[in-house]
Amino acid sequence: MPKTIFDYKASVPTSGSQTLNRNIPTSPTTIKLAAFGLFVPEQTDFVDLQGTIGIQATALNPSILIKVFRDTGVIFTSRISIDADLAEFQTVSFQAIDISPPAGFYSYSVTAELVASAILDSATVVGPVSFKGFSIGNA
Repeated sequence: MPKTIFDYKASVPTSGSQTLNRNIPTSPTTIKLAAFGLFVPEQTDFVDLQGTIGIQATALNPSILIKVFRDTGVIFTSRISIDADLAEFQTVSFQAIDISPPAGFYSYSVTAELVASAILDSATVVGPVSFKGFSIGNA
């Protein structure tokens, strides 16, 4: 049976590389990178969320935790390690699936934070930054 896209939203703070310079704070402090509101009707089987983030290691080898939220609850996490010597700039893409969310209107957002890093580890969001979502189900 074919699926139907009920709603689609995107947040694109910047579409270019090296167009931002936002420091990623050390956990538990986070930086919100992008957000949007999405309608999820009763027939929704899942919400497909996709994002891309350009990061620069500015010192040592930072480990970055990316979190995706539905309203205030974390629904996805991904840990990224960057070697400042080998990959000064890195563009990271991710996909998260929110399975069988309750019907409603939700705020989806993505954040970043440094985790388990040495005191001197640091990283910056440099772009691109994009985040999009589709509510999908049976019509």
